[in-house]
Amino acid sequence: MLSRLNKKKVMQWLGISLPAIACFYLIIPFSSPLFNEEYSTTVKADNGSLLHVFINANEQWYFPPDTVAVPQKLKTAVIAFEDENFYRHWGINVKAMGRALWQNIKNRRIVSGASTIPMQMARMSKPKKRTYINKLREIGLAIKLDLHYSKEELLSMYLDHAPYGGNVIGYRTAAFKFYGKDASLLTWGEAATLAVLPNAPGMIYPKGDSAPLRDKRNRLLKKMLNKGLISEQNYRLALLEDLPDRFISFQSHAPHLARRLKADNPNQWLLNTTLDESIQKHCVQLAEKYQKIYASLNINNLSILVADTRTGAVKAYVGSPDFFDDQHGGQVDGVMAARSSGSILKPFLYALSIDEGIILPQSYIRDLPTYFDGFSPRNANREFQGVARAHEALVRSLNIPAVRLLNYYGVYNFYSFLKLAGTSTLFRTADEYGLPLILGGAEVKMWDMVSLYRGLANKGIFNENYILKGTQTNEASAQLISNGSCQLTLDMLKDLKRPGSEYFWERFSSSRPIAWKTGTSFGHKDAWAIGVIPQYTIAVWCGNFDGEGNKNIGGAATAGPILFDILQMLPHQDGEDWFEADDIDYKPMRVCALSGFRAGDACPAVDTLLVPEEMKPLRTCDYHQFKHFSSDGQYQCCSQCWNAIGSVKKAVSVYHPDIAFYLRKKGHYIPPVKSHYPWCKAYTSEHALKIIYPNPNAKLFLPRDFDGRVQSVVCKAAHHDENTKIYWYLNEQYVGHTSGENKMEMVFKNGWNNLAIIDEHGSKDEQRIFATLKENGE
Repeated sequence: MLSRLNKKKVMQWLGISLPAIACFYLIIPFSSPLFNEEYSTTVKADNGSLLHVFINANEQWYFPPDTVAVPQKLKTAVIAFEDENFYRHWGINVKAMGRALWQNIKNRRIVSGASTIPMQMARMSKPKKRTYINKLREIGLAIKLDLHYSKEELLSMYLDHAPYGGNVIGYRTAAFKFYGKDASLLTWGEAATLAVLPNAPGMIYPKGDSAPLRDKRNRLLKKMLNKGLISEQNYRLALLEDLPDRFISFQSHAPHLARRLKADNPNQWLLNTTLDESIQKHCVQLAEKYQKIYASLNINNLSILVADTRTGAVKAYVGSPDFFDDQHGGQVDGVMAARSSGSILKPFLYALSIDEGIILPQSYIRDLPTYFDGFSPRNANREFQGVARAHEALVRSLNIPAVRLLNYYGVYNFYSFLKLAGTSTLFRTADEYGLPLILGGAEVKMWDMVSLYRGLANKGIFNENYILKGTQTNEASAQLISNGSCQLTLDMLKDLKRPGSEYFWERFSSSRPIAWKTGTSFGHKDAWAIGVIPQYTIAVWCGNFDGEGNKNIGGAATAGPILFDILQMLPHQDGEDWFEADDIDYKPMRVCALSGFRAGDACPAVDTLLVPEEMKPLRTCDYHQFKHFSSDGQYQCCSQCWNAIGSVKKAVSVYHPDIAFYLRKKGHYIPPVKSHYPWCKAYTSEHALKIIYPNPNAKLFLPRDFDGRVQSVVCKAAHHDENTKIYWYLNEQYVGHTSGENKMEMVFKNGWNNLAIIDEHGSKDEQRIFATLKENGE
């Protein structure tokens, strides 16, 4: 009796608990992904087009799920083929299952599965042998899927993970691999083909016989016609479509960027970038074009980066023209490689110096032989101007004015600015870089340089570029350069002469202004061209990744033409041709028309210019001074001698002797300076003459002639009055005298030498020079 009662209780318990367990199973959410998340990493442009696809760890092409809706044609074809009652059942089709069960029992084998789309998803997620027990598991999982997901989500999940033959998984992958297009562009015939493939993926290429697949596709098309899902015309056109006969390779339009993004985001399968598909493809084509042109010159590498000037969103990224060019390091990413900066940092020094009150674009900067403790910069043309306006010095990229300006502004101050603005490659101290920093003594990345030039266009506020959507940082530097100074610097850079036919750009209505700068590193190893317009910032680098120097490598000659080809290709928005100046950022200042410094009372011509509101006080012009002359105008005089010879006050132009020397060589008329009254005991003319070569504390290496004699050195001096005699002394021994073009050959001894010059009025200048003699056989 007890045994019967226990059995009854067990049955009652089971009758209650089993449904409860089943309900609990169905209601509880999925704790883990339904499918193995081993997808192909895909890199997309801002419009969703493919830039690069990586094969996954299982050697499969397997696009990650996307939020894009399943195309209507494919949806119609799949439901018609796989599950006509998809929108009406709750995961399983009971009627179809009963029919299939009867057919299988009748035939004593499985001839029909009656699987719905959710049931197929259950089978695909955890593949097992096809048995009735496993079928029950699939039924339960299918019902649970239908409870937790909408019909559209289920259909999308099914198609995202369906097998399509070979190593192709997912409908979007199949659309590209078989038809080379996005799934949204599928025709009725292509949609029908993709609808039948998951049911028998082995029928697709590379299997030779396509007849079974064609028959299966055509039967589906006929079924859709009969059900009124497609028109007669679409049906007949679909029948004429060929089946895919090959796998289409994925094209890579940004391999260097794709590899970088994949390494930086190892757990992210879908990488949506800011790249503009059209701009990217055009830049790749230009890179390939110029690589072929420059190959004959032994220039084998170049890189391109284009970014939105305002936001920093990268629009084109070309690490090198040919990723697979192993001979020339094609896999090196030139955008992120550190290369010598050449002259591309100069605009920032000029902008900072304007804010500091050192110069204006119209101001003179000395362009003279210059020597700084073992460092003697030279201009590219090996010439000296005497003085050059800041505007001219920047436009012509003169090295000596830039070094003198950096020495005045301060290496540490400029180094600190570069760090704050985002230059990430400065690994030495400011003192270790020294003054060569402005001439390419430091390595920089193209990525950082685009950020810096964007900062000039964004009122002196610097922030980093970004390339993945949604990763734009709100972090930005403080305003490191005033808006007024940025604007003046951009206006100067606009006047750089363009290469080739672009030289006459102002004559063409289709052309637009651009602020741009070139740079060529020492030894002609790196050529830069960077330009900025209100919409875009463009950077181009040319050279050889192995560091090989080449005389053909030059900023204007090799990188410049590429930059302007890119500029002509970029979209043009009317009304945004140039940066707008804001009157609130400027203040008026009276400036000497000659020197470009704050006008003094002695300046004969004065301009009123708008200068940055925030700039520090500009120094007063010292190229015009009041001098006192004798009554007959023959001598200068002072309070100690004008009672004897009279006094007339006049405003005169004053040039140092070394400046006057080089200005005269350039054809400028510099009136001779009247000498001071020679019998005035209080006068010492310390600025009347100057040794201009060798430089102060110079160290010379003196070779010997074939007969062993030490070669002489031609020393040079300059004097206010070119007719005045200059007497030369070496180590307190008289050597000779000169006048006019003052040159004298000297034979220095080994070690320190003392060179002195004295004019006929007693003015004196002297220098210490260290000479090293080359011995025979060295």
